Amino acid sequence: MQTVRQIAQQIVDREGVYVNDPDDPGGATNFGVTIHTMRRLGLDLDHDGDVDKHDVQMLSCAQAVDIFIKHYFEGPLISQLPQPLICM
Repeated sequence: MQTVRQIAQQIVDREGVYVNDPDDPGGATNFGVTIHTMRRLGLDLDHDGDVDKHDVQMLSCAQAVDIFIKHYFEGPLISQLPQPLICM
């Protein structure tokens, strides 16, 4: 069975790198992490006082994997569900 980290890595790999499609309501996105998520988390990676597309561009693959694990698996307590439910 795959680990949560392996699954998150596959998601990041599939999502690809930076895009900022004006027709996509998600806005600037890198490795599947949107600018909205980065703003919610306060990820000002260039330390200029705001979270903008430049911060999204700076996001690393490893940071994206960590975001998926921490905020989409551990944060909503999915990690605490019984193992049979997690493996569905």
